[in-house]
Amino acid sequence: MRLFLLLATFFTLLSCTGQKEQKEAKISVFAVHINTIAQQENISFTEAAAKVRQMGYAGADVYPYQEDAIHVLDSLGFGHSCAIVHINYLAEKHVDGIDANTPRGFFRGGWGDLEDAAINFVKKHNYPHLMLVPNVLPEDATPKDAEKVRQHVAAFADRCVNEGIDLVIESYDNEGSLCYGTERLQTLLNNSKSLGVAFDIGNFTFAKEDPVEAYETLKDKVRHVHVKDRASLDDMTPVPAGTGCSKISTVLQKMEDAGYDGWYTIEVFGSKQMLSDLEVAYRNTFSFLRPDAANQ
Repeated sequence: MRLFLLLATFFTLLSCTGQKEQKEAKISVFAVHINTIAQQENISFTEAAAKVRQMGYAGADVYPYQEDAIHVLDSLGFGHSCAIVHINYLAEKHVDGIDANTPRGFFRGGWGDLEDAAINFVKKHNYPHLMLVPNVLPEDATPKDAEKVRQHVAAFADRCVNEGIDLVIESYDNEGSLCYGTERLQTLLNNSKSLGVAFDIGNFTFAKEDPVEAYETLKDKVRHVHVKDRASLDDMTPVPAGTGCSKISTVLQKMEDAGYDGWYTIEVFGSKQMLSDLEVAYRNTFSFLRPDAANQ
């Protein structure tokens, strides 16, 4: 009997250790990627989410217009990694929605209404961060338009702090964005001490920057991470983490060494085989973060 109890305790501890290792990696996924799987595999969102959860994903980045998905994700044990909102500060009215596979119903009128809705969503569902994606400037935009957007971003960051919310921005993969590359990001960060960074590894590659150097520049402001890879320096197509050219392993190791303890969200927008791409991305990312556990 004593031998049985000792063996049972041993295997329980071994199992818990493995679970702890995986949980500590804090790898999350875009909830819209789950929508894509549901469409591509002709299954329900719930079935798709269950498959992704079984891979090991522990959290999800969610847009406020995905309110209906929250209860499904919660029921499967997904953590709330980050909320994301797109706001066009130069438009009178705006609909927030970026993925063709996701119903676009998040209409809240003007930019002020979108800010209100995003804040309410984050507070209701207790997300640690809200990521703002400000509008890409149109080709005929003036310096005055650019400054207007910068001021709105800074004001929203300050407002979020007063609401107890951490606002972050990422290097966005569009040359018309005020968040394109390190220099433009720093301009926005200099306008508000409240603003943080969601470090998108592949988007620095897109901006023809070295993600490792970008991280060294911005590391004190990094509060969330998007693990995106690019096919090659000549092909900016997003590919599963660890299969492209964006130095994913090196950047993640630097983050771990620096004590980063937030979420790592996998991003593979445009994938034609999302289910298998997410599996590859998770496996590679986990092996970069926990090489000892991955080799067991």
